[in-house]
Amino acid sequence: MPSNGESSQFDAINDVAQQYYDSEDAFNFYKQVWGGSFIHVGLYDDPQVTDSMDPMERIKLASELSAKRLFATAEPLDSSSKVMDMGSAYGGNARLCAKTYGCTVTCIDISCKENEVNRSTTAAEGLADKVLIPGERSFFETGEPAGAYDAVVSQDSLLHAGSERCRAIEEAARVLKPGGCLVFTDIMQSNDANTAELDAVYRRIHLEDMGSPASYQAWAERCGLKLVGFEDRTSNLAAHYGAVKGVLEAKRAELTNISPAYVDNMIRGLDAWVNAAGKSNLCWGYFLFRKQ
Repeated sequence: MPSNGESSQFDAINDVAQQYYDSEDAFNFYKQVWGGSFIHVGLYDDPQVTDSMDPMERIKLASELSAKRLFATAEPLDSSSKVMDMGSAYGGNARLCAKTYGCTVTCIDISCKENEVNRSTTAAEGLADKVLIPGERSFFETGEPAGAYDAVVSQDSLLHAGSERCRAIEEAARVLKPGGCLVFTDIMQSNDANTAELDAVYRRIHLEDMGSPASYQAWAERCGLKLVGFEDRTSNLAAHYGAVKGVLEAKRAELTNISPAYVDNMIRGLDAWVNAAGKSNLCWGYFLFRKQ
């Protein structure tokens, strides 16, 4: 069990994430600009994603293809598989997994609003028996039993665990069965990043640093998770944030329920992501670890 000091640290990290994603500005931004169901980096290097597409549909397709790649990395999955989605947001990934493989998926997310949308959308799609939403829970204490899951997945969410990313990896390892897999993507700083050039990115996500491929591997190995592979798809970062910025700027006049200050700050933040990715300071791709 975490000490009182550790619990306070976890609570502070959870509060930052919850307050941001439950804010009206963030909620409306992700719904109206990012596409809602899938709020993670997309695969723009897939030939199905073309420049001639409607910009918002392009983001949605790239993001859905990224989710499909996540679960393909976690295969084999079937109707007997139990999957945990850490950072499930609006439940797009969980519903995709349930529909594709027949899995039961438990959604772990700290945002009340995101869980509400997930719950209503999941019910409307007739998946309430497959996609389970137990309420607001954190990466650090999911409340799930040890050794219960065949796979833990996460897409671009672990960075929000801040200085306690290692604890999120520990929790994933704890709930996995022997032989189970942890598959995730995360927006990371590269192993040899110039951290001085990442200051604008750190401010954008309210963090002092980010994980890296090397740090995630070290944390996972300490928890009995063996690296099977890392598929580097960093080239999609700049494309994704550039695409989101383009839609945000084009739709700005329509976004009456998002404050101008939020839009301005988001545009600056997206520029920071694009610039950092262009300088090889950021990294993104698909990790696959297996529990020994």
